[in-house]
Amino acid sequence: MLLKIYYLISMLLIPFTGLYIRRRIKRDKEDPNRFRERYGEASVSREEGKLIWIHAASVGESLSILRIVNELENTKSINQILLTTGTTSAAKIVMNKLGSKTVHQYLPLDTPLFNARFLKYWKPSYAIFVESEIWPNLILQIKKMKIKLAIINGRMTINSYNKWLRFKKSSELIFKSFDLCLTQNKESSLFYNKLGISNTYYTGNLKFSSDKFEVKEGPYNELKKIFKGRKVFLAASTHPGEEKLISDITNKIRKARQEFIAIIVPRHPNRRKLLDQMPNSKVAIRSANGQVDKSTDIYLADTFGELGIFYKLADFIFIGGSFVPHGGQNPIEAAYFCNNIFHGKHVENFLEVYETLGHLSITEPVDNLRQLQVKLMKCYDAPPSDEDELKRKINEEATDILKDTMHYLNSNILNNDI
Repeated sequence: MLLKIYYLISMLLIPFTGLYIRRRIKRDKEDPNRFRERYGEASVSREEGKLIWIHAASVGESLSILRIVNELENTKSINQILLTTGTTSAAKIVMNKLGSKTVHQYLPLDTPLFNARFLKYWKPSYAIFVESEIWPNLILQIKKMKIKLAIINGRMTINSYNKWLRFKKSSELIFKSFDLCLTQNKESSLFYNKLGISNTYYTGNLKFSSDKFEVKEGPYNELKKIFKGRKVFLAASTHPGEEKLISDITNKIRKARQEFIAIIVPRHPNRRKLLDQMPNSKVAIRSANGQVDKSTDIYLADTFGELGIFYKLADFIFIGGSFVPHGGQNPIEAAYFCNNIFHGKHVENFLEVYETLGHLSITEPVDNLRQLQVKLMKCYDAPPSDEDELKRKINEEATDILKDTMHYLNSNILNNDI
């Protein structure tokens, strides 16, 4: 009944789709030259032969599957690869990273009319969804057309699992439509299996396969001059409450080590009252071209798209969302640059990732602020991190995860095409 209601509502909303799309275009969330793709209308040609379709919602998911796409590019029996995303930011990043067999389109809105138009044109032999994109109308239509369907790098939290359990019959119909599920952690394997995907395996997090953040040399060199002679402590992707903790620890360390300075990169840079979290610190704000001098305690990097620069500048790093009960943020990008990475106890969203990086001696847990201060002072005079060695370690892990993912895909979905 619930799925029928969802179906009916999506059909009734069709007359308002144009208004919705125009609003998104005005907010730069839609490509004005390609918005017809949201209606399921293709803007590029479909080649003859076998086509595999991969959907990755946003930037992180898109980057994580580029090595999968590359493997499929080298598979002779696959004639074309269709990569869809849900955001323009993801499209901009991946467009220049795709091979000759691969084309990009935007995912149509989850309306039966648009989905049917999309699927009838592209006629994929296989469909692969990355992480946690669940669109009921689209999934049921894929199943109806007998297209093999998989989730890779699947992730499901306990909260999401409990929500699906409230609608048991509907969730069973949706999840039993999947032929295969490969997950990034063991907890997700359990949840997907209980929801109805019997063919579920834990393979690891494909984000280990993501390329290292690109660092723009111009801004990096400018900041390197500004922070010359300073010991840089980066607090990355912080959440409310953590800025106060970083401010406190910075003030304590600077009493003994005047060259110490913290860079704070909030998870949401436009969050209101950020400065109220740091009342006893002298703060230079990047968006306001704040000047850094010897008396500056904290550099507030409240800009977008520059995290790679600050990872490269840092002597030690704290990954936010882990001192407060948020579940942690992904530490993989930071691990390419630094082997002195610390985190709190709330890392359940990326537990296996932190365990892996802990075994590689890249990340280390701390229970409280005092312990973080002790750990920072312990590694204060350590030599700079060897970025080449860090990249080697991460690539080894990525290779194993990629190998397992391709094995399960090939034996369960791709009919031994690879």
